[in-house]
Amino acid sequence: MDEETLAAGGQSLHALFLQCSNIISRRLGGNASRRRIIALLAERGELTQRELQELLGIQAGSLSELVGRMEKFGTVVRAQDEKDRRRIVLTLTDLGRERAREPRVIGDEQLFAALTEEEREQMRGMLQKIVDAHLAWKKEADGK
Repeated sequence: MDEETLAAGGQSLHALFLQCSNIISRRLGGNASRRRIIALLAERGELTQRELQELLGIQAGSLSELVGRMEKFGTVVRAQDEKDRRRIVLTLTDLGRERAREPRVIGDEQLFAALTEEEREQMRGMLQKIVDAHLAWKKEADGK
């Protein structure tokens, strides 16, 4: 954090962004990745961990940790594929199917009520610029 930010008693952009992200996630009903996994499993019935990893674009270790927490919470079950014992198949439990039916829609109006329409447009543009830069960096880092 730079001296000017500290002197003003403020937080770094990174810290503020994480705080906002956590607040929004809680208002939407929890972790976005967990909600996405539940939605995908509700739609497709079952998926392998490898398929989920590819659909979500996350590392195998991160997915395994996330699925482990979901399994402890009782929303998913991991089992070996009966046809290919090397594959792990994920399915929703009754609780997971119940979570899939819960509405999770909160619009921009509610989430960003503190901002004017002009400020929302500015924020949208800045966030898109950050996303585009990171996607370009990732593409370059992956050699694509």
